[in-house]
Amino acid sequence: MKKLTYTKFKLSLVTVGPVHIGSGKTYNQKEYIFEDGYYYFPDLTILYKKLLSNQTKRLAFEKFLSSTKKERLTSFLNNIKFADRDLGGYKIKASGYESSKNFGQLNDISQFIRNGLNEVYIPGSSLKGALRTILVNEHFKTDDVNWGDADDIFNELRVSDSEPIPTERLILARKWDYSIKKEVANELPILRESIKPLTTINFEITTTSERAKALVLNLTKYANQFYNRYKTKFLEEFPNKYQQENIWYPLYLGSGSGLWTKVDYHHVKIDEIKRRTPRGMKMKRNGALKLTKSKPIKYALTTKDGREKKVLIKNKEHLYEMGKCGFKIKEV
Repeated sequence: MKKLTYTKFKLSLVTVGPVHIGSGKTYNQKEYIFEDGYYYFPDLTILYKKLLSNQTKRLAFEKFLSSTKKERLTSFLNNIKFADRDLGGYKIKASGYESSKNFGQLNDISQFIRNGLNEVYIPGSSLKGALRTILVNEHFKTDDVNWGDADDIFNELRVSDSEPIPTERLILARKWDYSIKKEVANELPILRESIKPLTTINFEITTTSERAKALVLNLTKYANQFYNRYKTKFLEEFPNKYQQENIWYPLYLGSGSGLWTKVDYHHVKIDEIKRRTPRGMKMKRNGALKLTKSKPIKYALTTKDGREKKVLIKNKEHLYEMGKCGFKIKEV
């Protein structure tokens, strides 16, 4: 039996662009309200209980939910003259980037994952997956690493779930793809609850062996190497104005960051991926750059001459790289 040697690290993650990790649940237009500059996601069970005392309104609500007619919850509640908004759930402040000229009002919205207390968080498995991608490419040089057996090194590297993230740090982020061929960024009818740029989130990493500890101690070096690989292979094809500068050490996390932030570069078979993709969705060249819109944010860095203000993005369209983060790590 191997002797366990425990070492703990604190990993601090900062979102450089919006980050989305899906719960698998999607809200449709019958499940949220847009009023007074907020998107409100009420608890429909509480709403139903409040309608029980009025049979006419209760039956109307049941019909509304079962109908295939496209009617928004806001309109329904106004029609039955139900003004109560003390319905549990949560609100997300509108940023002004949710609606679309091409697709009109919002429809379906992908929910961010939540814990048993309905708090937003980042699962340790999501961060571990991102770190594994870096290690597979820069340390092991292959994805053929022991997994799930007695010699599984990744079982010796344990990543906690994040601390809860306040709902106030969420925005609704629309998917945008920048096409090399057309030289334009196109919006798509996909919206995701996402963590705002410049949100700091903490994790704890525990290693149970000296070899796993060595991996963690070299994570920052490997992260830089992987980013340079990603930039050379993919990112440099795109206009510089859409490439965000790194804060701390670069890492891509969650849904919508693109194929090249997640694959083993030594064994990815891009031609096979293209062959299996449906005709109308086939990848052109190395694919589109995955972007999303959010408000421009300034941040301060400490320099030898004092504090310097910088912006997270370099384009006037307010487009960010989806899923881009930075991290720093220290032994505790």
